[in-house]
Amino acid sequence: MTQLDKPDKPDKPDKEHVITYFVNGEEEHTTEKELSVGSILQKAGFTPSSDYTLTGENPPQDFDSRYDEMVHMHQNERFTARFKGPTPTS
Repeated sequence: MTQLDKPDKPDKPDKEHVITYFVNGEEEHTTEKELSVGSILQKAGFTPSSDYTLTGENPPQDFDSRYDEMVHMHQNERFTARFKGPTPTS
């Protein structure tokens, strides 16, 4: 059978590329190429996101309170979330 004899097949959609990233060592997943800082914090369970600061580890970048800033996601990217409020002591 030649190429011309083969029946037309619909193009298969590409499977969505899953990106694995880490927040405070915990594995997270997304199919989005970009996520907002607030979304990264919320997906990792840091709510309300306004109580936390997100830091990218490579390259080191502190996002402070730029929760709407979009971050281009890379495979195995690592972030640190830090609580901004006072830490109670006993």
